[in-house]
Amino acid sequence: MRTAGSPRDPAEKWEIRFTEAEGGSFFRTERASHPYTPRRPEDIPAGAGNALEKACGIRALDQIFIIPWAVRSPGWPAPKVISPNSVLGLGDHAVGLWTEKPDPGVKVVIALERVSAIEDVAILLYGRLSFVPFGDRLTIRYNTVARREMEPALLALRKRLAGSAQPLPSVEPDVIEPPFKWKVVLKEPLVRLEESSPVVYSFTSVRGRLREAAHRQLLAMNPHELVYLCDPMDSTEPYGVDSFIIPRTRITHVQNGRDGLEVLSNGARIRIPMAEALRETAVRWLESPSLVPGHVP
Repeated sequence: MRTAGSPRDPAEKWEIRFTEAEGGSFFRTERASHPYTPRRPEDIPAGAGNALEKACGIRALDQIFIIPWAVRSPGWPAPKVISPNSVLGLGDHAVGLWTEKPDPGVKVVIALERVSAIEDVAILLYGRLSFVPFGDRLTIRYNTVARREMEPALLALRKRLAGSAQPLPSVEPDVIEPPFKWKVVLKEPLVRLEESSPVVYSFTSVRGRLREAAHRQLLAMNPHELVYLCDPMDSTEPYGVDSFIIPRTRITHVQNGRDGLEVLSNGARIRIPMAEALRETAVRWLESPSLVPGHVP
């Protein structure tokens, strides 16, 4: 849990502390501006493809994303860090990250059976994608221009995590009609997993912590996942969406906590900040599902 005075976006173990000498060598090299899928095996940094194939079960180039190096600030008072050239693998049996520095190699591997949730933060061009297990998570930062290219592999990964379909709760009669932005989101794979999937949802709007405008929040459930979406929590900019996706078959306990929804998923304890009304709805959904078909807007 983040505390006052701690970095907003802490440095990873494989990131390199920024120095003028090290930073200068990075700035003198050519680089792409956002992650990309390699078009041929030769485009993958030497050693990364074979290492991720062995560690994660990579079968195709579209399961690989090359993430160019970047200098970033974890937040005051922490010093800047260099995130080295990296390669993310979304394989058939694990997700993993290879980095070029400090030493070339796979730094994190999470077997799919250990994944508890997927968290994604998107604020304008800033994206932060995390795979959450019981233990250390795997997190990458990326330019959101690349999100559309990454989406098919992420969707395929979610389907591998999904497990068997579960019944949906009854549609509640007092559901608030969401604004246009959220109506569009409700039709996207981010919520549905499958285009034809039924879904139930609850929408609310509360005063934001960092802005005068209301903070909008959407809780949805499809037959395979619990999905929470909201305006960015860590920015005054409303342009973006934070998302939290948890496979339903991995949820073993849920509780309306003091500051958020507390979920035990696949051994990991997860707290999702959300409005009281949505926390109550989530507990009701997960504790008392019925066989009533979901609402398709």
